[in-house]
Amino acid sequence: MKRILFSFCLFLVSSVIWAQNELIVCYATSDDGFLNVRAEPSSKADVLTTLPMQFHGLGRGILLEYGKRWSKVRVENIVGWVYTKYMGTQGWYTRNGQPKLVAKKEITSLYTDNYADEGPKYVPYGFVEKGTIIADEYELLKDGYYVLKKGHDYLFINKDDVIVE
Repeated sequence: MKRILFSFCLFLVSSVIWAQNELIVCYATSDDGFLNVRAEPSSKADVLTTLPMQFHGLGRGILLEYGKRWSKVRVENIVGWVYTKYMGTQGWYTRNGQPKLVAKKEITSLYTDNYADEGPKYVPYGFVEKGTIIADEYELLKDGYYVLKKGHDYLFINKDDVIVE
């Protein structure tokens, strides 16, 4: 009985921690550099797209749900499942006590550098939902964007799209 109660409490605690909904970027760590994104959490399910390895030090997917065997991810506008064993992650929320950035719009856009010499400075990367904890490692730039620094490449978010808590 104690084991059942302990397991239930552990489940509740992990659910509360996951309910915080924080930005976590994901990428493939497989030998071939790609991870199939499937319609269901099964190796027999249809492949919707692939999750590539890190590109310039930044993942190309956004983690939606973490699981021991299968994790739910969004790659561009496609949502599916990847085998967790071959997925790496990175985030900018360290719980270090610093003020954190929280998404305040229903759909809050994230941007990355535009590596071309023409066009806008930032290009769309992905999005998170309202209430998502984005980072406590960031810096406000003069152009009105926060930069999330980690790895070789950075993510950017408009300061008007977040709340500092």
